[in-house]
Amino acid sequence: MSERAGVARSAWWAGHDPVVELQQLWGEVSRLVEQSAQPAEPARHWMPLVEEEDAGDAYLVRAELPGIPRDSVNIEVDGRELHIHGSLDENTSGNALRRRDGSFSYGVRVPGDVDVEGVQADLSDGVLTVRLPKSQATTRRTIEIGS
Repeated sequence: MSERAGVARSAWWAGHDPVVELQQLWGEVSRLVEQSAQPAEPARHWMPLVEEEDAGDAYLVRAELPGIPRDSVNIEVDGRELHIHGSLDENTSGNALRRRDGSFSYGVRVPGDVDVEGVQADLSDGVLTVRLPKSQATTRRTIEIGS
């Protein structure tokens, strides 16, 4: 490096503190990121309490969905997979107890084949019960031994 280049570089650094300049640059970048990424309100997502049971001829899935209307719940069966999802949008007026709001989902893969056409669902007293009848191929049967 020539002596002249060394003098020019030291003259530039003499008037600047690189740490201070990096801090200023970092502050400016942080400010720009905060301005561009401010959502109106964070999305809320929760999972209901669920229990599963093998009832012999069917699989039962019960989910606690207190205060959620029927038209806010979607149930889908795809082969051996059950998906329950929906949303609850409660306003904050009144003196009611507010525990949950936002979207919810639950999914499970049942251990055997399901008769998709026979699936039934009932929402009563805040409990959703989905009955997934086993297909004939997966129901247990005692086989008599012939002579």
